[in-house]
Amino acid sequence: MRQNHSQTGSGDGANASTSRRDVLRASAALGAVTLSGVGLGSNGAAALPNRSTIDDGTVGYQYFHRRWTEIEADLERVAELGVDAIWIPQPAVSKLSWETQTYQDQDGFYEGEESAYGRERDPHPPLGYQPIDLRDFDSAHGTEDELASLIETAHDHDVDVIVDVVLNHMANPNGPDGRVDYPQFDLGEHFHDYGTLWDDCELEGEQAQYECDLLGLPSLDVEHPEVREAHEAYLEKIADLGADGLRIDAAAHVWPYYFEEYVNQWADDLDLWRVGEIWEEADVDRLLEFADTGMTVFDFPLYRAIVETFEGGSFAELSQETARGVVHEDPDVAVTFVQNHDTVGPAVEPNEEEGRAVELAEAFVLAYAGMPMLYRGGAEARPELEDDGLQDLVWISNHLAHGDVIDREVTEDVYVFERERNLLAAINKGESAAEHTVETSWRNRTLVDHAGHGDDVEVDRDGMATLEVPAESWVMYAPCPSKGAKNPPEHAESSNADERTCRPGKR
Repeated sequence: MRQNHSQTGSGDGANASTSRRDVLRASAALGAVTLSGVGLGSNGAAALPNRSTIDDGTVGYQYFHRRWTEIEADLERVAELGVDAIWIPQPAVSKLSWETQTYQDQDGFYEGEESAYGRERDPHPPLGYQPIDLRDFDSAHGTEDELASLIETAHDHDVDVIVDVVLNHMANPNGPDGRVDYPQFDLGEHFHDYGTLWDDCELEGEQAQYECDLLGLPSLDVEHPEVREAHEAYLEKIADLGADGLRIDAAAHVWPYYFEEYVNQWADDLDLWRVGEIWEEADVDRLLEFADTGMTVFDFPLYRAIVETFEGGSFAELSQETARGVVHEDPDVAVTFVQNHDTVGPAVEPNEEEGRAVELAEAFVLAYAGMPMLYRGGAEARPELEDDGLQDLVWISNHLAHGDVIDREVTEDVYVFERERNLLAAINKGESAAEHTVETSWRNRTLVDHAGHGDDVEVDRDGMATLEVPAESWVMYAPCPSKGAKNPPEHAESSNADERTCRPGKR
């Protein structure tokens, strides 16, 4: 099993707060580049695409259910949270509109269906996932010019933009105003016609997975040259607007070779980072198969372990020994998350705000390996953007969550792990405070809790430290020179955190 990240000791982390604008572009750049200890070439084989990877300290935020102009107007708050990138919806015109969603007192086109967050919190279904013309970016979210303005303003705030793309399918032909037409495709020529997966699919095995319709959405035939041309033009249009990355919807239902030989090569040429949605919560190898085509992947197996752990399970499910996630096998391709527009986090109930279980889980992913992607239900106020505690955790992720993950203590209710010589994190989901004495990589140092929940702790000459973790809370310890911490002995190795000043207010 691969250790999580090997960027320990890099001095670059100290500059993370000045500009992270190039993080995603650097990850996708061509050539003999290395990020997080992983070369971006695929074993030197020129025929394979570069491997899109993740840089330590990168944090994303999913911003859905708002028009482009509304997202743009909120970018100052997004930037103040400290995230490096936002993920926004698919931009091409689709069959649904704000008026055909189920939301609050409004009944939508799909009668009887509502968001997993409840109809009072999130509109359903999210707009954009049933495109009808990949060439037309004047959609319910706004005009193409408004999207370009959003992206430009995001860049002005040092925030990258990841755009959702749909390559697997087009809209179901039954629309609110009658039958839907596809101006650039012919239903008889450009689509498969084998029935619907898990319903009347005529195929079996892999062919069924990749060529039968998903949820009644017509499956595009990616072997057809005109479909490929349309997809390439679609990505070019997104890149021309200034986008930095792609989130590939329903990637699990497209033949992997299509990504390896076409999509990821186009993305490389267009300087676009990418992450695929392969909704598989148990089979890590299946997700790694897609990662090997040249993309990062959402870590659905880790998500499942997170929900189980924070809904009454044991922290053993998240430990290095159990190793359930993509992040445990290859952290450089793992995009981690607690919830998204499709999946609710631990202990979330419809029409109610997220509780402490989600906050504890967010503390975990923001301190752990991989790239955290944040999402909260509630389409309008978004109070999380002004949450000081979450802002602290994002800062910690940006500046301190670097290096290999080392488990220091794992119990049912407490998980203590170190990001080697950079961060000592402890999370307690129990109802009582917990005290643990653990080994660390430091010697004779004072560690400061950058989350502000615990007192300073002293690491002795043997590297042992005693932590007290409040009930249902977390502590995030690292050296802080501005507190007059003891100097390390001459033989001790330095760390990223040793070279950094404390965050203002954490002295």
